[in-house]
Amino acid sequence: MKSQSTSFSSVFSSAAVVSVGNFISRIVGLLRDVIIASLLGAGPVADALIVAFRIPNLLRKLFADGSLSSAVTAHITSLRETEGDSSAASFFRTCFLWTVGISLFLLMLAELGSRFLTGVLAPGLTLSPDVFVHAEALLRVTLPYLFCVGCLALFSGVLHSRQRFVAPALAPLVLNCTLVCSAGIAWLFAFPVAETLCVALVVGGGLQVAMQLVALRGESLWKGVWGLFNPSAAKLGKKIVPTVLSGAVFQLSVLLVTMLASFLPNGTIAKLYFADRLVQFPLGLIGVAIGIAVLPALSSLAASNDKQKYGEVLSSAVQFTAFLSLPAAAGLFALAYPVLQIFFERGAFTASDAASASAMLQAFSIGLPAFACTRPLLSGFYARQKSRVPLLAGGGNLVVTAVLGGLFMQLWSGAGLALAVSVGGWVNFMILYYLMHKDALCFIPLNSWNGVYALLSIIVGVICWWLLPYGLISILFIPVLAMGYVGGLYVCGSPDARLLLKLACGSRCNH
Repeated sequence: MKSQSTSFSSVFSSAAVVSVGNFISRIVGLLRDVIIASLLGAGPVADALIVAFRIPNLLRKLFADGSLSSAVTAHITSLRETEGDSSAASFFRTCFLWTVGISLFLLMLAELGSRFLTGVLAPGLTLSPDVFVHAEALLRVTLPYLFCVGCLALFSGVLHSRQRFVAPALAPLVLNCTLVCSAGIAWLFAFPVAETLCVALVVGGGLQVAMQLVALRGESLWKGVWGLFNPSAAKLGKKIVPTVLSGAVFQLSVLLVTMLASFLPNGTIAKLYFADRLVQFPLGLIGVAIGIAVLPALSSLAASNDKQKYGEVLSSAVQFTAFLSLPAAAGLFALAYPVLQIFFERGAFTASDAASASAMLQAFSIGLPAFACTRPLLSGFYARQKSRVPLLAGGGNLVVTAVLGGLFMQLWSGAGLALAVSVGGWVNFMILYYLMHKDALCFIPLNSWNGVYALLSIIVGVICWWLLPYGLISILFIPVLAMGYVGGLYVCGSPDARLLLKLACGSRCNH
């Protein structure tokens, strides 16, 4: 990919902004989870809280951080390229009216059906009536966050289309800071921890929306005729269900295994959640950041029908994601237990909890490269406004996850459920890549640098495994291994390593 430095440099610069925002947010998010684990451990109260958080978190991943926001970005970018700013502004105003109306309607339905939702999310909790009632009560408190999610998705999509990534990237930080502060308040004043966090979730959602509104102030989007019908908005509306479902596969897989985990011993849901949070850290910094950043560029290239450049940018994005995610997965697999120890083993979260959660983390890490590389591929489909195509891959993923989850949980309990998610993730990636490769729009040569990345990642994993007896000290070697991996590949001429160092160091590193 000789054109990589020129075709992907601007995309990576945007990805760096998103990644920095995600990094700060996820550090605070880890602090939030550390506090929750310390105060609640991995017991029935933690299970109830995580079930209550599952719907808001799922919708946030689907809409604000995921497919709906991406669909808005693709549509509004295409409109600006083909019809001008006035058409894009009219599209936005119609979408805003529908977003508010649909969000309020769904909120009302969810409040009325909270007991049914709780039963769907965790059917096994019906065997523990007290836990089930507590989970339902907490869910009712968190449901108003649904309104915030819809607005946040729309505003983030508009800002991304304008190459403005800071406010959307920092929105999760606002929410996590609110939750951390509320957990501290609950601890200091002996308030019920779970209830306090649920209230804080809604407050944080309001603050997230307010941040996006500040970023959009002064925009001409708000000025003009308001109406409930717009041809472009109607076109988006027809595609919204397949768009959301195709981008929701990983989160739906986690939701599915949460349902299955409710039939396992108390605490399994909480352990799966904490393991998933640690996988989400590198996934957000790598896959999500690159997927968000590459979408506006791909949308513009799709609108201009520049297939050659489109293929170059998408292929570079997927290969760069593999370059970063493969060693991250290897290191996370090898150091799963000390990572769980350093973050969560304190207070009510015991050493036994950390040991069983580490097996789940290892199983999740097997799928990390697939989860990460799927994100830019999905952006490629959204840019071409072909959301129905990846729905096939998503369906295959969920079927595999459901079948293997039911089997593996009998063999390896919660770790088996996490492994089912990973296998399903690889099925999803392979189908998406095949469909894009068939159209000659994505080509990743497995016999060149990607093979080197895979081999070196295995070496990184072996070194981490060798360091495992040193316990928490082994975590300190992660930066050294990361620098050795990137530095060695830079010396060998890897285009991805050179691009990373060039953009990280600025003009001091020449390609």
